[in-house]
Amino acid sequence: MRVNKQVAVYLAVFVFVLLLNFWLPRLLPGGPVEFISGSDDSAVFMTEAQKQAMLEYYHLNDSLWQQFVTYIRGVFTLDFGISFSFKAPVQDIIIARLPWTMLIVGISTVLSILIGLLAGLLSAWKHPGRADRSLFLGMLGLSAVPEFLIGMLLLIAFAVHWSLFPLGGAETPFYRPAFWGDRFADVAKHAVLPVITLTAGSLASLYLLMRNEAIRIRQEPFVEFAAAKGIGERAVLLKHVARNAALPLVTIIVMRIGGLVAGSVLAETVFAYPGVGKLLQEAILARDYPLLHGLFLMMTAVVLCLNAAADLLYPRLDPRIRTQIRGESS
Repeated sequence: MRVNKQVAVYLAVFVFVLLLNFWLPRLLPGGPVEFISGSDDSAVFMTEAQKQAMLEYYHLNDSLWQQFVTYIRGVFTLDFGISFSFKAPVQDIIIARLPWTMLIVGISTVLSILIGLLAGLLSAWKHPGRADRSLFLGMLGLSAVPEFLIGMLLLIAFAVHWSLFPLGGAETPFYRPAFWGDRFADVAKHAVLPVITLTAGSLASLYLLMRNEAIRIRQEPFVEFAAAKGIGERAVLLKHVARNAALPLVTIIVMRIGGLVAGSVLAETVFAYPGVGKLLQEAILARDYPLLHGLFLMMTAVVLCLNAAADLLYPRLDPRIRTQIRGESS
């Protein structure tokens, strides 16, 4: 019964997002032809006949119902047509950009989880104390700084002032070294600042959640009993406090991964990093409806799949949830 209810909820959310993905791009002011013809930022000027020809070529003069039917067909066939701005199939463009986003999001996810959970655990163990207050105030200050501002400060300091890292991009243009290690170093050098930006942007929330949960667990009787038995502080911290405090954070961590995929838009835009986030920004500016449909669908599928994975994983980690589910099903 519970499984059927969850499936129904996910289907309802997916249908709602599908409708939203179709209408949101069309609610933006202007359109693809207006953008190309020079009414906004472009310097290309077109006659009315050329505009009508472009509308007909991209089927933008079809009725909204016909465009919606084409959109739904593309959802189920994963074929959203040709991008207006890139003149290439949408799925090919996304596949070409996706590895770059997966690189920086994957590394920043691992770093933010490790640093955030360890710092939160340490802060809770030192609570109340000077180390806890210092970490707490530092993380609160970090959480108040917008992600794009972190990226801009890093860019000005390490790329402009000290010239330690490149200004943007994912690799040096026209640089094709014979040895794979040189290319790896070049890609890594371009990814350092975006990774730091994404890590710093999601670090504070994980730290605060872990700290609060670990402080609550420290006050439980079984922790006091373990300490009274003569178990060392490190063993109590890792085997009792950390294990029990991390369970409620599984769902939050999985949701944060989905948030990083969408949140990479700001970091990739600041560093001109050619990932999915930068592609989304370019598609919004160009009012590229097919590309927007494909990107929104991909992000929606990632977030829903991660949430479903959290729903399946959490009962396996916490026996109390399994018992509650069995009681509801019986």
